[in-house]
Amino acid sequence: MASVSPIPTETMVAQALPVPGLHGARRGDCFDVLILDDDPFDQKRLTRSLESTGLPVNAVTAASINEFSAALDADSFDVVLIDYLLPDSDGLAAQRMVQNHPKNFAAAVVMMSNRMRTDVAIESIKQGSLDCLDKVELDTDRLRELMMASVKFLAETSRHWIGELLAKQRVMIAQDVAKLVRDEMEFGRLIDTIDKRILDMLAARGLTQPDRWDADGMNDPDPPFVFR
Repeated sequence: MASVSPIPTETMVAQALPVPGLHGARRGDCFDVLILDDDPFDQKRLTRSLESTGLPVNAVTAASINEFSAALDADSFDVVLIDYLLPDSDGLAAQRMVQNHPKNFAAAVVMMSNRMRTDVAIESIKQGSLDCLDKVELDTDRLRELMMASVKFLAETSRHWIGELLAKQRVMIAQDVAKLVRDEMEFGRLIDTIDKRILDMLAARGLTQPDRWDADGMNDPDPPFVFR
């Protein structure tokens, strides 16, 4: 949120709220899947099962947390399959990495294990995973169901995140407008100078054009917010 600072001598232009890139893996041509498992046999089995679903799938594998982190940074994924038992970490930590990642925060996480513990499954679901399963349950049919469920999961996660971002934008705009009015009143400036400063602030947030005042857009109860 914008903080109240000493009155600047130059025209204040509010900065746009930082926006990490929205999850972009669901391009429509394939499902991008990341598999974190240190067992080469399970990696190959899951990859073959994914390829047998009849869906277009691009599978990427990682055997360690470092490889997993590099894969998250390199691409966007629709589904992330995470083995809970890892030599250098655990599945819950890997799940948090996904959900805190600026590019992959909306990916559907599926926790898996040779024998899924109840306490792990409960914690993973509480943290927002799509499902928690024993590896033997991850056959072709179950993986196909998970791929299809990931589409709805992505939409709901992205909608929630965008709603939170818009709420923050509205609060910041209200604070900035109030500060502009206080500045004008304190310094006795002409009232017509407020319009230019508000216009600059709104343009910086992508809410209007920098060269004209779009009053109709501001009166729209559901304005087309533009993120830059």
